[in-house]
Amino acid sequence: MRFLLSVVALLFVVWSNSVAGQQQYTEATCLLLQQQIDRFAAQPEHRHYRQAKRDFNQHCQNPIAAPAKPLVLSNVPPKKIVPTSAASQVTEPAVLTAMPERTAAAPLKFDMGTMLFSLFQPYIPYILIFLLLLLLPNILLLVLFGSKARFLGIMAERQLHRLLLRQLPAGYQHYRNLILQTAQGDLTEIDQLVLSRFGIFVVEVKNYRGWIFGSELQSLWTVQHFRRKHSFQNPLRQNHKHTEAVKFALGLTLQDSRQVHSVVAFSERAQLKTPLPAHVCYIRQVADYIQQFTQPCFSDEQLRQFAAKLNLTASSQPALRKAHKQQVSGPQR
Repeated sequence: MRFLLSVVALLFVVWSNSVAGQQQYTEATCLLLQQQIDRFAAQPEHRHYRQAKRDFNQHCQNPIAAPAKPLVLSNVPPKKIVPTSAASQVTEPAVLTAMPERTAAAPLKFDMGTMLFSLFQPYIPYILIFLLLLLLPNILLLVLFGSKARFLGIMAERQLHRLLLRQLPAGYQHYRNLILQTAQGDLTEIDQLVLSRFGIFVVEVKNYRGWIFGSELQSLWTVQHFRRKHSFQNPLRQNHKHTEAVKFALGLTLQDSRQVHSVVAFSERAQLKTPLPAHVCYIRQVADYIQQFTQPCFSDEQLRQFAAKLNLTASSQPALRKAHKQQVSGPQR
């Protein structure tokens, strides 16, 4: 992106300089352009005529004059004058005969860079507009979301939320982007939380692109897209902190804590290349996984209490979100 911005700036400077003042051709070059104009004067629509006319108007308003050349005398020795008298020696000076100059015409020198620039100059504004349109989406993403990765993450979370609302029965309650306080006093953000009689499901959404390699016990997983690869934290370990925060926020007992389930959902842009447990799946499979739990484990009264606590936490989200942002960015120096 920085490279494209540099190209735009360079083209803009070149274009501005060209508008401010056009480089002038020499008189010889302008003479050739005039001859080409005269040659195709009967065909004003011809490509050569229009090109020569445009170059002549732009670069031949004040043509550069050819340097003056000194007079070259013939190397024939001067004629000897025989004096006849003293008077003739005084009154008849020696005469040097200047022969007409016979030199070949100097070859015309064309500036290739200037000629190429004159060809592309009319299209520079269109090139600038094209590059700006190409950069505009990235600029908007940077201004609105901070980064492209964050934007893709938000899109994946919204996709999952819509699917769960459509595919799960009405008795399931949904919470999205919920910030909770942990037992250690810090804050953590939960992508998706589903509350039901059959359990509580905490979903972590990932929108990586490429092949995903990892196992349940590895601390770091790898994503590879063509030749590029990088590591990221094991999402199962990351989501374990989220499930612990849910247990702490709802005040669950040890028995009820077993009904909090961790789910990691990848978008279709990823391909899982290693064997993983069932609760690591694609976004389209999350609803099916949740509906596999059919044994009731919470009463209606417990669900009302859980919902009341989560709703109370949701009402204070603006302050929690601000504190969480400060926590992620670190202390100000």
